[in-house]
Amino acid sequence: MATGIGNLIMALILALGGSAGVVAIDDAMPEDKPSIEERLTAQSERLDVKLDLIDACRDWDNCTVDNATLDDYETHVSEKLVQINSCLADYDNCTLDDLKKEHDADKANMTFEEKLENRTSRIADGLQMVEACRNVDDCDIDEETLDRIEEKLEKKSDKLERCSQDLDKCEEKHKERKHKRMKKVRHKVRKHMDEQETV
Repeated sequence: MATGIGNLIMALILALGGSAGVVAIDDAMPEDKPSIEERLTAQSERLDVKLDLIDACRDWDNCTVDNATLDDYETHVSEKLVQINSCLADYDNCTLDDLKKEHDADKANMTFEEKLENRTSRIADGLQMVEACRNVDDCDIDEETLDRIEEKLEKKSDKLERCSQDLDKCEEKHKERKHKRMKKVRHKVRKHMDEQETV
C-alpha cells in the first residue's frame, strides 16, 4: 500500500472510530482511490498465494524452512484470510474492528535489532518458498508473480542489510519517518473533520 493512501485510510479510521463500517470508509474515500473492498480482495488473493508458497516449501526436500516455522506462517495467514473473507462475505455489516490486527506482545517487546533480525529471517524464508515453488510441479503460481515476489523480497533484504550496518542511525531514521507519518495522519483527520462540519 502506498504511504499516502495508507495515511488517508488511517486518518479516516481515527476520525470515524473502530466501530465504523467499511462502507463508511469507502464513502469518505476520494473516487480515484481503491475502495476497502478492492483492497481486501487483492489482499485475499495475496494470502492465497502465500499459502501456496508454504505448501510448496513443505513439498520441496531442499526447502530449509523448518516445519514449526511453516506451521506458524500457515496459522497466521489462514487466520487473516478467514478474517478478510468473512468481511467480504458480509461487506455491508463489516466494521473496522472486524479487521483489527491482534496485538503481538512478543513483537512489541522486541528491540529494534531483534525486529530487524526477525524481518531478515522472514524474508529469507520467503525467498526459500519462492525457490520451492519453482521446483515443485504442484505449485501453479505463474512465473511473473514469482519474479515480482522475489524482486520485492530482495529489495527489502538489501534495505535491511544497509540498515544493519548502522543500527543507531537506521533506528533514528525509522522513528523520524514514523513521526512524519503521524503528522500527516493528524492533518488528514483534521481536514476530514472540517469537511464533515461543512456538509
